[in-house]
Amino acid sequence: WSPDGTKLASASYDKTVKIWNAVTGELILTLEGHSYAVTCVVWSPDGTKLASGSGSPFGGHQLFIWDAQTGQKILELKGHAATVQSVVWSPDG
Repeated sequence: WSPDGTKLASASYDKTVKIWNAVTGELILTLEGHSYAVTCVVWSPDGTKLASGSGSPFGGHQLFIWDAQTGQKILELKGHAATVQSVVWSPDG
């Protein structure tokens, strides 16, 4: 859930992150850029960003930071040797 409780983000094996209206169920945005199944997604404490992780048994482990309003990829954090299975933000951002 977004910090304000109005949106929900989902991670999918279709290599996308989707942002949904939590009240109506309407799809708001689809974030594309992962090369493998997305295994985790989390909102930043201020609700302006999302972090998502992915991976494959064959390599290609990815961690992305996204702008939650526009769906633009802001940053790719490299260096994982295995699938990114969990990601959290510091409570102070």
